[in-house]
Amino acid sequence: MKKWIWGLLYLLSILLGNAFVIWFGIVTIAGITFPAGVVWIGLTFSFRDFVQRYWGDWATWSWMIAASIITFFFNIDIALASMAAFFVSESLDWFFFRILKRSFASRIIWSNLVSCPVDSFVFVLLAFGPVWPAIIGQSIIKYLSGLIVLPFLAARRPPPAVPIA
Repeated sequence: MKKWIWGLLYLLSILLGNAFVIWFGIVTIAGITFPAGVVWIGLTFSFRDFVQRYWGDWATWSWMIAASIITFFFNIDIALASMAAFFVSESLDWFFFRILKRSFASRIIWSNLVSCPVDSFVFVLLAFGPVWPAIIGQSIIKYLSGLIVLPFLAARRPPPAVPIA
């Protein structure tokens, strides 16, 4: 896949996540309460890891700033909550992704594990107030949706060498 695709997917996931929150607010499905854009935002954490891997740190922050500026045109309150949450959580995600000396997939898992609950706490608190069911639900769904990319990583790996008898 071309590296510019990851930047585009990252930008779109932020915009769609914020748009869904603006349009639908907090929803409850199957007993789990969360802001409606959570699946899209969960994907941003993994897409960000790809952007960082292929483009570097400065491009990662440039894509995030671009998405935040665009969101301002939709809803300033959601944009400010999103920017604050992203600044804190993406900084943590970037830090853990950068310092871990593990496989790419493992760095995605661990950096998301740290950053998803922080992002959920900051965003929901600023956008809606202390709605704990939404903070917890968003954390869970965001982390799980961020892991959607792992099967694609596994599919890209070459099959193990088969020993010749």
